[in-house]
Amino acid sequence: MPKDQAARLTALGTGMSAGVLSRLWQLLLKAQEETRRAGDPKAAVEMAIIRLCHAADLPGPEEALKALQKGQPVPGSGVSAPSGGGGGSHGGGGAAATARALQPQAQPQPSAAPTLQSFEDVLRLIDNRRDIALKLDVEKYVRPISFRPGAITFEPAPGAPSSLQQRLAQRLKEWTGQAWLVAAEGGGGAESSFERAQRERQETRRSAEADPFVQAILQAFDGAEIVDVRQLKIEASETPEESGEDASDS
Repeated sequence: MPKDQAARLTALGTGMSAGVLSRLWQLLLKAQEETRRAGDPKAAVEMAIIRLCHAADLPGPEEALKALQKGQPVPGSGVSAPSGGGGGSHGGGGAAATARALQPQAQPQPSAAPTLQSFEDVLRLIDNRRDIALKLDVEKYVRPISFRPGAITFEPAPGAPSSLQQRLAQRLKEWTGQAWLVAAEGGGGAESSFERAQRERQETRRSAEADPFVQAILQAFDGAEIVDVRQLKIEASETPEESGEDASDS
């Protein structure tokens, strides 16, 4: 290894405790599994990097406890211990400060539980809650059969994790406040979100390949090929004149 790289790694190693390395190692193991099962591995890797950056700024459990016992703010957490709670033994000040710091603070009233009327509502809820691992699994492996509030039946796509229905039922119960029955059956399901997106991309590509104008371009330029097909959104405020077209020709 070049000397400059070795020096940087040595500096990193001396600045990290075994606890930090252990936590990062566990996050990497989890990220490896998520990336392996993800429909979009690049997005899974990016989310793993975000989690690593966030975890690197957080103290370990021992550091947080020591800070609270000493009446000091917890590093990187935004939690400050109450003043006057020094670690002296007179009157149990340190213990009192720790107790006050651990007391639940006044929380804002929770918003109303979401109401789910379709499987698409379920997908939106998972996305809003930012459970990336569950979102990727549901989009890739859940082929919906039937839906009603409180109950989902689906056909698992090949490779579906065995814990998927349990995880989905548990999360929906946490988020909606009601029990959900999530059942897997052997067949009869519709396309999963991932399969539908793939089919729509293929149909869009075939439509582009069949377009006479596109065919003419491919023939005119030797070796040209279609790399990607994107749907361009036209702003509602754009008029035919602004886009260089005569209104009478449209």
